Amino acid sequence: MMLTNASAEPEQGSVAVELSLGIGLLVLPMALLVLLLPTWLERQSMARVAAQEAARSVAVAADPQQASAIASEVVTRIAVNHGLPADAITVRISGGLGRGQVVTATVTVDMPATSFPGLTEVGGFTYTTAHREVIDPYRSLP
Repeated sequence: MMLTNASAEPEQGSVAVELSLGIGLLVLPMALLVLLLPTWLERQSMARVAAQEAARSVAVAADPQQASAIASEVVTRIAVNHGLPADAITVRISGGLGRGQVVTATVTVDMPATSFPGLTEVGGFTYTTAHREVIDPYRSLP
């Protein structure tokens, strides 16, 4: 059995087109996602911890009038410790401050859509989480 070339003209390859499309449409978006996932997870974890600490600081605050300021200071300190600017995270305190009441700390943090380490962050969305603490029913309040 003899094999013959069906076409006399040389084949024109399309590897260059497939390679550039493959890199542009598959590899780069996946690489960007892989680079951003740790940032998103870190900020989600930080927001949960900040909400827990803010609610706890309000629940044990010696002066209920200063509780909101103390919670804001705690959240700002947590954000700065994670390398975020203070305006990238906000806290809102709601609920009662009397014995047996529930106080809720709601923390919102900015999440970058694209992040270039050391350069800038472009676009994004926000992540919000909340934590509730019960004020001690046997606590001595002024």
